[in-house]
Amino acid sequence: MARGDSPGSPPQIILVGPRGAGKTTIGHALARTLDLPFYDTDRLVEELLGEPIAQFWRREGEACFRKKEAEVIARLPELQSGVVATGGGVVLDPGNRERLRSCGTVFYISLRPEFLVSRLQNSWGVRPRLMAHLSLEEEVRQVLLVREPLYREVADFVVDADGYGISQVVQVILKDLDKGSKSTDPYRPEGSAI
Repeated sequence: MARGDSPGSPPQIILVGPRGAGKTTIGHALARTLDLPFYDTDRLVEELLGEPIAQFWRREGEACFRKKEAEVIARLPELQSGVVATGGGVVLDPGNRERLRSCGTVFYISLRPEFLVSRLQNSWGVRPRLMAHLSLEEEVRQVLLVREPLYREVADFVVDADGYGISQVVQVILKDLDKGSKSTDPYRPEGSAI
């Protein structure tokens, strides 16, 4: 029985990775391709909060946000089988990591820091700052130092998305789903050098 195939717990396809990795965009495209529902845990948290995450984060702080996020992750097995994009810090909580591993196939969408910085520059004022005393470049590097091992720990598959389009990344995920066995080696879209 594969992870997430226990009775009463439909398997999910779960995307983890840092902010700016494209989890939501990739998740939407993957869900359309597979004709499955799409869930974004950040949107589910906002529904629970009744307000934007950034607003709640500024008022209540990261610790309160993480508790609400854990509540949403605990409810993932109740959702219809689908594609789930998670928030970048979801892996910080050991309980979240265990729940993610148990309720589906987890893909780590990996990007080098320079790609993340380029993407995040456009939304920098909207997203909550994690280390306000650092530049964007330094924040990205520091956050990855802590989270990268956790993304890899929880992942069934690592997808190296550096410089590749959404459709290419979706095709890699589909191939990995067909393989069905865990890999810790990063995959690159077909035709790319490793």
